[in-house]
Amino acid sequence: MDPAPTTQALALVCIGRSVDVLEAVNQPGVELAAWQREPDPTWAAWFESLPLDAWPACRLDLAPEGTKAALDASFDACGTPRGVARDAFAADVARLVALFAGLAQAPRVRLRLDMVTGDACRRWHRDCVPLRLVCTYWGPGTQWMPPADGAEVLTRPDDEAPQAMAFQAADVALFKGCGWPGQPHEGGIVHRSPRIAGTGVARLVLVLDAAGPAPQERR
Repeated sequence: MDPAPTTQALALVCIGRSVDVLEAVNQPGVELAAWQREPDPTWAAWFESLPLDAWPACRLDLAPEGTKAALDASFDACGTPRGVARDAFAADVARLVALFAGLAQAPRVRLRLDMVTGDACRRWHRDCVPLRLVCTYWGPGTQWMPPADGAEVLTRPDDEAPQAMAFQAADVALFKGCGWPGQPHEGGIVHRSPRIAGTGVARLVLVLDAAGPAPQERR
């Protein structure tokens, strides 16, 4: 049985320990919905044991029903070893693709799975897309600002911010961007990637966007 929802409201943010919390992103005024979850020990231990040059990585444009086959082909090309752990990881990614496609009303999804060792997206920013899913499978997760502090931190986008919050490995975050129908340009949660350059830390990050035209405005 899934744990009871423990939704926490931070102005325009909904966070919970049930997958159902992600549906809140379609509600007016909600700009971030996040599902807090524990990493699957099967693929968590697998990532730890894999050399970085064998970690899975790919960029795909696909229909949700083709995710598993596309991932298998991409992982083979990366030299990622086959096995139970790889299958469990691919199944989890495919689940997130299906969830995202349904919530974004997207028949096709752009998938980016990156191994990161530097400071990609290191500045505080808002996304200019309709909706974006971010899940860090390994390493420190995306940092984000409470809505009340977002505008102020954008005036110093390279600075540290002690009030910043961060997702953990395996958490699933849906960020509504300024491309969402009816969303003002200054809307959206301010966030950034954690700075890890020179630390020896690596991250494995999944990013999903809708492919094709933006969805029609929600009612």
